[in-house]
Amino acid sequence: MKQNRYLPFGYRIVNGVLTIDETEAEAVRHIYADYLSGLSYKSIATKMSAGAIPYKADSPVWNKHMIKRILENPRYTGEKGFPAVIEPDRYQAVSEIIQHKNICQPLSEELNIIRKKLYCFNCGSKYERDGRNPEYESWCCKTEGRTGRRISDEILLASICTALNTVIAQPGLLGQRERRPHEPSLDVTKLNNQINRELEKTEVDSDYVKLLIFNCAAEKYASCSDYESEYLTEQLQKRFQSHPPLTEFDSALFEETVKHVLLEPDGTAHLKLINNQIIDTNTTERSASIC
Repeated sequence: MKQNRYLPFGYRIVNGVLTIDETEAEAVRHIYADYLSGLSYKSIATKMSAGAIPYKADSPVWNKHMIKRILENPRYTGEKGFPAVIEPDRYQAVSEIIQHKNICQPLSEELNIIRKKLYCFNCGSKYERDGRNPEYESWCCKTEGRTGRRISDEILLASICTALNTVIAQPGLLGQRERRPHEPSLDVTKLNNQINRELEKTEVDSDYVKLLIFNCAAEKYASCSDYESEYLTEQLQKRFQSHPPLTEFDSALFEETVKHVLLEPDGTAHLKLINNQIIDTNTTERSASIC
């Protein structure tokens, strides 16, 4: 009968003595060999699940956490009274690979600028960079994880530059509404008339008049045109009209014009500009709320 996992995989108690379970120990050696050959935790777990040696007696399924636990357990080298299953130099070789992968590469200044504004197009969660492998970095949604195409630094920068060049080539995408003279709404007119009637009375109910004035002010504010958005649109048009096409990422232009980058799983970037318009690489303009 297989023991519960209060002992590391590969060991068992026989007549009160800690001994090696040779079947499981052989699986441990294969796991170390597979990892040293370049297989990932997940790939090894899949391979082990297809085999005949379960990690737990009640389930044949392995997962990457089980593999990780085995690869990071120094007892397999003979520490703390455990019989040795693998050679110390083999364990050390695995440890060095794991340590190297866990060292996150520092972001460049331009990538750090982008990271602060980078969100998932599908769910609105932040995008994060997995840079543990300096030769195979990847950007992925914090909620959905890595889906679809691998998004490298190069793909991310190129996608954003393409979207910015879309606006540089067609600043007319940043269309603005025609300004019209302000006209009070019907509710504002009604409240003004009601205030005037109350003030013409012999006995004025000051509390009621104050309430009417507050309501009228709130209604006027609600009916005001959004001139800030129009002003920002004008500034964006001037900025993009005077800018040459990008051949590389421009940090200053990005900082001044882009509020958010909404990234799709295939690496397509949609830029939410400071006037809340969204521009994508297909020159399609959209409106969206803040992520």
